[in-house]
Amino acid sequence: MVARRWLARSPFVVRIPNANVYRFGDPDGARPVLTAVDWTVREGESWAVVGSGVGEKTALLEALLGNMRISPPPPGGPLPSLSLKPRPINDAVFLVSFAQRPRASVGAFYDYTARYGAVRDEDRVTLRQSMFPEASDRDSIMPFIVDSSCHQRQDMSSKVEERARRFDELTDKLGLKHLLDLPLVTLSNGQTRRARIVKALIEQPDILLLDEPLTGLDFKTRPALLSLLHSFHASNNPRVIMGLRLQDPIPEWITHMALVHDGQVETGERTSMLEKLNSHNRGAVLTAGAARTRSSSPNTVILVDMQNVNVRYHERHVLRDINWSIRAGDRWHLQGANGSGKTTLLSVLTGDHPQSYTQRAPKAALMLFGAPRRTHATPHLRARIGVVSPELYNAWPRGRDMTVWEAVATGFDGGFVPLGPRGLGVGLQGELSESERTWRADRVWEVIRGLGPHTWGGAEQGAEVDAGEVESVKGFAERPFAALPAGVQSIVLLMRALVGRPSLVLLDEVWSGMDDRMIQAARAYLRGDGLRKEQAVVVVSHWEDEVPWGIEDGVKTFRLEEGEGTVLE
Repeated sequence: MVARRWLARSPFVVRIPNANVYRFGDPDGARPVLTAVDWTVREGESWAVVGSGVGEKTALLEALLGNMRISPPPPGGPLPSLSLKPRPINDAVFLVSFAQRPRASVGAFYDYTARYGAVRDEDRVTLRQSMFPEASDRDSIMPFIVDSSCHQRQDMSSKVEERARRFDELTDKLGLKHLLDLPLVTLSNGQTRRARIVKALIEQPDILLLDEPLTGLDFKTRPALLSLLHSFHASNNPRVIMGLRLQDPIPEWITHMALVHDGQVETGERTSMLEKLNSHNRGAVLTAGAARTRSSSPNTVILVDMQNVNVRYHERHVLRDINWSIRAGDRWHLQGANGSGKTTLLSVLTGDHPQSYTQRAPKAALMLFGAPRRTHATPHLRARIGVVSPELYNAWPRGRDMTVWEAVATGFDGGFVPLGPRGLGVGLQGELSESERTWRADRVWEVIRGLGPHTWGGAEQGAEVDAGEVESVKGFAERPFAALPAGVQSIVLLMRALVGRPSLVLLDEVWSGMDDRMIQAARAYLRGDGLRKEQAVVVVSHWEDEVPWGIEDGVKTFRLEEGEGTVLE
């Protein structure tokens, strides 16, 4: 009893004294995910967990939630200040991880392209209904309030009113209020990320763990979010611990950092840890890559030609008179704030959007590969356009034992399930010739060797793959896709987008979930042998430094602002 009273007065928010972190189910003698973790967070300190290893940063945060095994277990648990509270840990501690898809979507592939027509369906769940159903359907909870005792009625009513107040305040501060009555599936990736943070804050957890909260947010939203998190953390309601990538800026209010790398955790005050970050080549991830400069001479082959393209939903005008041409060999950076229309524009490029069919002369035109959109069968477009996006990542089927090999090979035909012998697809005619099947098999191996674990797991970049490494590449190809960490799944989907050597490649937040070594390997591959000079690429990112090519490579910028597009050369 004395010990428990001491824990209740404990100044420690986090206390893991010299312990190893394992996955649950790992056999005895298994190598720990993190070794000799000695981490203490005291009241009043502001911490960021900065990660460089595959899943290591997230593993440290998951350990606090009880989703990883800590050995030996810390006395009173890793969160001693919560030990005597009657609140269940799942209510007291929230982890919002942006590298992971929502658990509700686990299973078979779902058609994420349906979002573009969702506003026509009156039954779609709105953002308000998803985040705060009490506010949108008070009639459904009134019978419970009426049938309760007077004291219970007052208590329930006050709780609803308090939640409503927090809901209004948070949605206003994070710029979501004007989106509340829109269908949830129509929101941009960045808007959805903000909504997930609001939903967690409404529950008033004691501790909020945010893994990569800045990924996918535009430059205007980042300061507002960080300011809001700082204010909550300063009042201990809730305490906030952030997981950041090496390339993410460290907020000024962070006082301490935990640097996670190679299975080790180094902790300390901000100044000393920033020096350690620099020693770990923090900037290398943004500058790595073979300097293979493209020819500056323009290519005359036009792959995409948009003339006065518009997308609107009744009174809502999402894209306004877009004029944009993409030529073979182009390197484009697509910019725009959250909700500016980037995802809608990409859906028009791929032909997924229903209104891609309605862009017709003389008022508008959408030409893809030299012909109007309406003349292309959608499977043909999917075979000619390689795509990586948060929507594709979230929708990817994980309900069966699809291997890495099979996932990569689906990129040839642009489908989402393996077809044909060895999962190499069946082609647009329903059958492959032997020579085509051989080329596809060789190409899968080529991409897996070019972006496989030996390129981001310690092997020297560009080195010859010896017999032992070939075996490891083969073993990686046979691993179940669904069992891979989030960052590895992302790099496999990048392989899928590149495997068929498509004419156009769309990389939307391509680095999401990857650690710095993966990003470095992927950037080098994209700048080197991963793309041919005639392939066009559009990179969507809120960070200019994340684009693998620079001005010297002829990169051009297309910027969207409130649905209007401008070419910046």
